[in-house]
Order: sequence, then C-alpha cells, then structure tokens
Amino acid sequence: MFFIANKKKVLIIDDNPSPQRLLHIRLKIHHNVKVIKAMDGKNGLIQANVHNPDLIILEWTLPDIQGIEVLERLRCERKTKNTSILILTGRNKPGNIEDAFNLGADAYLTKMVSLLISGKKIDEMLNSPSLH
Repeated sequence: MFFIANKKKVLIIDDNPSPQRLLHIRLKIHHNVKVIKAMDGKNGLIQANVHNPDLIILEWTLPDIQGIEVLERLRCERKTKNTSILILTGRNKPGNIEDAFNLGADAYLTKMVSLLISGKKIDEMLNSPSLH
C-alpha cells in the first residue's frame, strides 16, 4: 500500500493581487504546496483556522485589520500559535521589524527582496522542524 504525503499548506494574506499571484506561482512550481489566499485580515484569520497552514505569509498593511494585529491574534489561537509566520511587507523601519518579532513573527522580509531570496526563506521555513 502506498501512502501519499499531504502537501504542505501556505496561506498568503495580502490585499495586493500582484505579489500574491507571483508568490502563488512560485510556491506551486518550486515548493509543490497547496496555496490558500486571503485578501484581508479578517478572511485571513478565518482561512488560518479552517486550513491550519504550515506557513502564513502576511502583509502588514491590510484594508481592514493591520497585519501586526492579525499576527497577534494568530499567536493567541490554539490552532495557529505555533504556525510559522513570515511577514512580507513594504514596511522596512527598524521599529516595525522589532514589533513583528516581539509579537511572534518567525521571519521578516521586505517586498523589495527578489523572488529568489523570498523563495529560499520560504523553503527554509517549510522544511525547518524547529518552527512548527
């Protein structure tokens, strides 16, 4: 009997369809993962609880709930308190980065990084047993 391993799941919470689409394509092709998308914080929180992803890629600036608040809520939820969370945002001030790590982000990249660098970080996070 053969057992098929379940694909890892990545939730992208970003209201900008362009980077969301690029990440989706990269994740499916290079990482062979199931991608779940949310365009705002409220829907992101719902999707996180429904799908229990292995990794959440979270934008800071969202139309309803700011990503930093979404991060805080995710860390309080039983299902997502240990989920790996990558903040991928245009915000690059040291105070923002510090706040994200203080609230439980596992990694922080600015959107100015190339897809190659973000892909390497995503691969590292998906395959790191210490973050789960």
